[in-house]
Amino acid sequence: MEKAYNPTEAESTHYKRWEERGYFAPEINENPNAEAFSIVIPPPNVTGSLHMGHALQHTLMDVLTRRKRMQGYRTLFLVGVDHAGISTQLMVTRQLKKDEHKTPQDIGRETFTERVWAWKEKYGGTITNQIRREGLSVDWSRERFTMEESLSIAVRNVFVRLYEEGWIYRGTRIVNWCPRDKTVLSDLEVKEETRKDGKLYYLKYPIKDSNKKITVATTRPETMLGDTAVAVNADDERYKDLIGKTIELPLTDREIPIIADEYVDAEFGTGAVKITPAHDPNDYEVGMRHNLEKLVVMNDDATMNANAGADFEGLDRYEAREKVVEKFEELGLLERIDDYEVVLPHCERCRTVVEPLLSEQWFVNMSEMRDMALDLMQKEHAPHFYPNVPHEKVYTTWLENLKDWTISRQLWWGHQIPAWYDKAGNVYVARTKEEAIKKAGTDKLAQDSDVLDTWFSSALWAFSTLGWTGEEVQSPKSKVQSQETEQLTTDNRQPTTDLETFYPTDVLVTGRDIIFLWVSRMVMTGLKFLGEKPFKDVIIHGTVLDKNGQRMSKTKNNGIDPLDVFDKYGVDATRMTLAGSSTGADFAWRDEKVESFRNFANKIWNATRFCLMNSEGAQVDYTFLNPKAEAREIIKTLKDELREFDEEDEEFLDKVIPEFAADNPKENLSIADRWIISRLNKTALNVNKALENYQFHEAVQLLYHFFWDDFCDWYIELVKDEITSEGVNTKRDTARSRIITILEQALRLLHPFMPFLTEELWHKLPEVSHALHNCAYKNAAATIMLTDYPQGDASMIDEKAESEMQAVIELISKVRNIRAEMNIKPSDKPAIYVAANQDLQKIFRENKAQILKLARADELKISESLDAPKASARGVLSGNVEIAIPLEGLIDFEKESERLENQLTKLNTEGERLTRQLANKNFIEKAPVEKVNELRNRVAEIQQQTAALRQNLTALK
Repeated sequence: MEKAYNPTEAESTHYKRWEERGYFAPEINENPNAEAFSIVIPPPNVTGSLHMGHALQHTLMDVLTRRKRMQGYRTLFLVGVDHAGISTQLMVTRQLKKDEHKTPQDIGRETFTERVWAWKEKYGGTITNQIRREGLSVDWSRERFTMEESLSIAVRNVFVRLYEEGWIYRGTRIVNWCPRDKTVLSDLEVKEETRKDGKLYYLKYPIKDSNKKITVATTRPETMLGDTAVAVNADDERYKDLIGKTIELPLTDREIPIIADEYVDAEFGTGAVKITPAHDPNDYEVGMRHNLEKLVVMNDDATMNANAGADFEGLDRYEAREKVVEKFEELGLLERIDDYEVVLPHCERCRTVVEPLLSEQWFVNMSEMRDMALDLMQKEHAPHFYPNVPHEKVYTTWLENLKDWTISRQLWWGHQIPAWYDKAGNVYVARTKEEAIKKAGTDKLAQDSDVLDTWFSSALWAFSTLGWTGEEVQSPKSKVQSQETEQLTTDNRQPTTDLETFYPTDVLVTGRDIIFLWVSRMVMTGLKFLGEKPFKDVIIHGTVLDKNGQRMSKTKNNGIDPLDVFDKYGVDATRMTLAGSSTGADFAWRDEKVESFRNFANKIWNATRFCLMNSEGAQVDYTFLNPKAEAREIIKTLKDELREFDEEDEEFLDKVIPEFAADNPKENLSIADRWIISRLNKTALNVNKALENYQFHEAVQLLYHFFWDDFCDWYIELVKDEITSEGVNTKRDTARSRIITILEQALRLLHPFMPFLTEELWHKLPEVSHALHNCAYKNAAATIMLTDYPQGDASMIDEKAESEMQAVIELISKVRNIRAEMNIKPSDKPAIYVAANQDLQKIFRENKAQILKLARADELKISESLDAPKASARGVLSGNVEIAIPLEGLIDFEKESERLENQLTKLNTEGERLTRQLANKNFIEKAPVEKVNELRNRVAEIQQQTAALRQNLTALK
């Protein structure tokens, strides 16, 4: 083996082999009765490339999938990409302009759509290749695309059914309009931003046949050109006599009424509100109540149209704003302009300020599906969110206030709305043009030019990807019971193998930003069309921030490319960092952390290298781990088919286990062996418990400490003499087999998190083969990813051994700390004085050789009370154990005192500086939370170091 792990080589070699041999496909599982586990990837945009948010959620999904596969589940990790309507169309539009100096309109819809498909085929594989780089065990044979034919059929069937049931309708309403993309946006695609440089304009409107004027305030004076009324509160004494009067609207030749409406708050502003029904959602509602004209004064590019008047037609909305204000000032009708903090809606893609605009669009009335989702949450608390707070309440509150969904988009790329119009304007909604012609009785039809919101097809992702197309069939699962009869009803469950096997899926992993856009809609469509929730659990992960705790963005140029991190530190180290940081909260990315996990990988590599250098005569042997393993081996050797193991065998085991336990082999093991077996089983139990509850960070910490501390730092050192002894002997080979076996089990535990490292090392262990696989994969070629995942055995936890070994470890560690603090040379071997109770004295005496070797000491003096020379470094351990190390002859007392004094001075100076910094309120308010916590932790660390230095100085006096 090389001296250091080369992740690049392992990553390229193993992924290709896994994929070629079909390990990722559920068909690899040979057990016809295997339970299913399925998870669908949130489909990334076909235009996209991997970012840290992808890497985080993909890591978590793959950890869950790999573990379930190793447990014998028939696993499906389904992958695919989204057609990303607006993003993809913009991408190809820019390319068309750059290469040919043309617009989509120049080449026509059909040709443009062909260009998009060609672009998708050429460039759309970028994200999927990057997913391979992550090591995701997704089934590529089932890769899906939201525009492929089977998914498109599902989309059309859903649209038609919702239309026929009256839930989809076409209407004219105020929508969010993006003037740059020239398409409508849903509320969830609009991001509000607060601006402190806004203005509030007070405009005076003359009242007809009067010298009076009424003042209105607005942040968008250009929209006054579309005003069709001014509203006041009927109870406002200031305006009671004006209700019903007429206003001569400035800059126009129109007259508008003064109306009374409860919408107006008399205490806010001037108490009079300009009403522009075609350009404000609240004004639209007022207009509907009073039957006001809805006058659109803007084009789809946010320039003013002819309705705005000749002086304004063709002007950009902001140019028109300036001109309106200028004209009002000239007329003496501008009362004043105030600075005002405004909240502006922006398109989440292009950042353009969104314009509320009256437009005819397609909508979905969500009331039925909303009630289904709320009923599910009320009765079953499903789906269950992790973490539950605050996500369940946020999800439920949003559903309770759900509005109709605007589903049409003014694009060419996407699922074209399956609606056709005849020359009279009648609409025919159908699955195909042929069906529409049949309904209309004429072939002179034109299809609606709009496409569906990308999220419409994504809402069906959990089941359309499994083969559901919406074709109605009879299903015995849709039985409805009555008092005396049983009636079969028609549902939409197709008898497809994948749908029946893998729906509902088990868990969804996603970010909180698409709980509304995607999670809720999948729940609603799953309940509506299949009668079942699409997933049981929803894991909401946090956002990966930059090192300063700021969101990553292109504008800030603070993004971190996961591919760069893979190249520098390796995929496994990156996965461990992401999983280890996943608590559900946002977290800052730190290179030091991923570097520590790269060191972790090298630590395991070198530990394995050491074990293999001393592996002659060793083999993987589980009989020493627990008596049940030994019983299994005996039974297996008696059977013709070694990999078959049924319920009768389990019953037999229950009978014979007590006999094996009576002569438990662990009683013949050393304390180090009993300790590591206990630690392995406890770690396995706790890792499984953590993963069952989606506590990824906890599982990572458990694995890290087992490998780094228990196995590498202690167990290898404790048994090193045994396994490195010269000559062939049974004791040595047994010790070698034990350490190899412990290592093999630990690598299995780690595999879901670090698949490449563990696969590379597992194949290097002696005598590993497919015989170690879970019995569901008995005929597959050897790989760690198909071995049994260690569950842990509570009966093998030995608290006595752990307690005893912990006392030994704590003693050795304290001596090492004293040596470092007092600058004792590595070659010097001091005496160790220990005072402890009788039980601990016995433990220390039994492990004397190990203590002297690992603490680099030549004498261990154990008694009930500490009788050590005065000039000794001292310490107190758990269990009231006291230790002392005489310093005479080991160090120069004067020089050491001076060194310690200097260290103390430096620490005091640093501590005072940090304390002052933390007392600065301005710093606390502005600095990132992680930075503040880092300083507080450093202050606490300085206090501990200072106390230790003072104690050591006392020992030198």
